[in-house]
Amino acid sequence: MNKSAIGIRANSSIDYVGGLDGLRAIAVLLVMLRHYTSPFNQVFAHETLAWRIYQQIANLGWLGVDIFFVISGFLITKILMKHPVNTWFSYRQFIIRRVKRLIPAYVTCLLIFTSIAMLFAPGSKVLGNSLSLWTMTSNIQSAFVDRTALMDAYFNLVHFWSLAVEWHFYLILPLFVWRFKSMTVTAVLIILFSFISRVFLHSLNASDNAFYSFTFCRLDALAFGCLLAVVHQRVNETQSKMISLLGLLVFFCLVFQVSHSPVPYKKLPWMQLYGYTLIGLSIAMILIGIVNASIRNPILRILELKPMTKVGRASYSLYIWHLVFFPLIANLAVMFFNFSKAAFICAFVTATLLASVCAFLSFKYLECRFYPARPSKLKFGT
Repeated sequence: MNKSAIGIRANSSIDYVGGLDGLRAIAVLLVMLRHYTSPFNQVFAHETLAWRIYQQIANLGWLGVDIFFVISGFLITKILMKHPVNTWFSYRQFIIRRVKRLIPAYVTCLLIFTSIAMLFAPGSKVLGNSLSLWTMTSNIQSAFVDRTALMDAYFNLVHFWSLAVEWHFYLILPLFVWRFKSMTVTAVLIILFSFISRVFLHSLNASDNAFYSFTFCRLDALAFGCLLAVVHQRVNETQSKMISLLGLLVFFCLVFQVSHSPVPYKKLPWMQLYGYTLIGLSIAMILIGIVNASIRNPILRILELKPMTKVGRASYSLYIWHLVFFPLIANLAVMFFNFSKAAFICAFVTATLLASVCAFLSFKYLECRFYPARPSKLKFGT
């Protein structure tokens, strides 16, 4: 087998990390399964075992957001290692790079949604509450004001909460690293602060959605990604495998507890206090075995398959678009097929195709146009 060749464009922010695009693909597909399946959960009550297993997997799709958070923390740390923020000018340049990378696709989606809503559904609840989308505060609105503010019979943009959390993280992380001169110290402080925030909110009997979507409560998953970027360079492949296996064990134990609980995961007291932290930690531990994997690793090879990397590279746009028009699609499907498995399949296929087309156009003409510098994928020898 030949040595791997990693092609890097001259002005890329960081080197390509094998497996991460594939993990992004898994994350966004999990989220899509969750959002497309949950409105039809009652349809599967009397279905075959295979369908019920599918339903169980789909209902755990919210974990895809945690995977995204850890990966984002990892990558943003790699960027800050290569381009440290130690002056206001460098901070400004960092934010400009983030804006070029993320804002064009985000704003375009909002403009298209707003135009369609104003023309065909001017009374839309989502349209009336859309200020939080433009100000990147939809997660705060969902946490403390109205968890259904961004969903109605036509549109659903509730998933934008996680994009708001990531933006808040990008704004504050460089400043804290600049202040403390250490990514490790910064990440540990953020994790502790997230835990303290959840304890405080728990003492106030806050909404279960506050623990799930409020920025201060979810920064720890991103911080674990930061620690991963620092720690993975200090362990060899064998040690990485052991850490990854331990993380996998913790992850499956958490998933087992959640999936076998009669109480929805957001309402579980242990999840509200430390569950999200353990999930972020376990995902970071799993990822260390992937980012340190050799070119011969079979899991890395699967994650680097062309379909996986293509979906992973467009995962940001796919995440943005996948849910926007789903309520309308689902309601039309139910109108034609009643509340049935046929309606679910129709809605699922239609929404997936629409999201894929929108994501392809967004990725090609917005992400690549405004932020073209991306490393090439790993090339496996034969």
